[in-house]
Amino acid sequence: MKISFYIALRYWRSKSADRFGRLVTNLASVGIVLGVMALIIVLSVMNGLERQQKQQVLSTIPHGIVSNSQGHFNLQDTAPDFPPFVQKAVPINTTNVILQSAHGVSAGQVIGVKDVSDDPLLNHLSDEFSQLLPNGEFKLIIGSSLADKLQLNIGDKVRMMITENSQYTPFGRVPTQRLFTISGLYYSSAEAASYAVFANLADIGRLMRLSAEQFQGYRLFLADPFQITELSRFFPSDWKIQDWRSQKGEFFQAVRMEKNMMGLLISLIVVVAVSNIITSLSLMVVDKQGEIAILQTQGLQKKQVRRIFIFQGFLVGAVGTFIGTILGILVTLNLAQIMDWISTNNVFLPTYIESGQIVLIVAFSLLLALLSTIYPAYRAAKVEPAEALRYE
Repeated sequence: MKISFYIALRYWRSKSADRFGRLVTNLASVGIVLGVMALIIVLSVMNGLERQQKQQVLSTIPHGIVSNSQGHFNLQDTAPDFPPFVQKAVPINTTNVILQSAHGVSAGQVIGVKDVSDDPLLNHLSDEFSQLLPNGEFKLIIGSSLADKLQLNIGDKVRMMITENSQYTPFGRVPTQRLFTISGLYYSSAEAASYAVFANLADIGRLMRLSAEQFQGYRLFLADPFQITELSRFFPSDWKIQDWRSQKGEFFQAVRMEKNMMGLLISLIVVVAVSNIITSLSLMVVDKQGEIAILQTQGLQKKQVRRIFIFQGFLVGAVGTFIGTILGILVTLNLAQIMDWISTNNVFLPTYIESGQIVLIVAFSLLLALLSTIYPAYRAAKVEPAEALRYE
């Protein structure tokens, strides 16, 4: 064992006569433990909330829609090569519409599909697609919340007006419109259920002046919706890409900013705790001046003196970081049971531990602990044996 590390270990384990210095060292260790543990717990909870929102909110809306600005696609053509992180790509015709019933009017978005498996909101429908949305019969599947708002049931008629397409009549320019029959209801608590309706791909294409074999673009479902930023690298510049960020981008940006701010604020606990290492080492340098001088007279070099206090301060930071990391992971893994003991209101906090985040927290804490030893170690190396031992 190197002499510098051996002496640092003895200093760290010894019961110093300076009780105040020992107290400051213990406070530094406890502060690092609490800071690292709090960082891991809070960031894991924020990760869990972000992941839960991503699964609940983004699972019911298109992750992306790609279309060719030069024209439309054809069902007979070969589908483009999509990147590997795209789980599924289905043809889509979609537009904003106004739905009018005998009891009210509501804005919505119609989505043309080829099969009930094309959208997760329709997965629970067991009937055949040919019965629900047959080609040419202009039938509609509507969300239960929107159906309640317009007081519609299966078999009722609803007028759909496409505001983006219009036609000239003797009475002026009027939007394209058509009566649709409600053929099914889907049930979902998602926000999309309040405005999304589904029709046959070809029926919507006819209203948008497309042939039965044409469609606007491909609706993409990604393994990770946050990979949408990489999508533009796989398509030519003349392709148009619409993604979920136009609807929910601000929400997830706010969640990410809140997580970053919480991490920054809690990391100040670690910064304050590490500053106590500077204080404790500085007190030890004053207390151990005579011993440092004797070690130098016995041949210990100044760089070895510096290493003694660097090792000692780093030991304090490393032990606190290790204990805080273990406690943080254990509390995070058992947070549901802990919340049951603390609260009787059935509060559930989802958690998700990211290994990269844990490594970053540990590296941040150890780096601060190492930096905090530089000044005390420099002061210790400046001790002159003759001056320190003059009155001994």
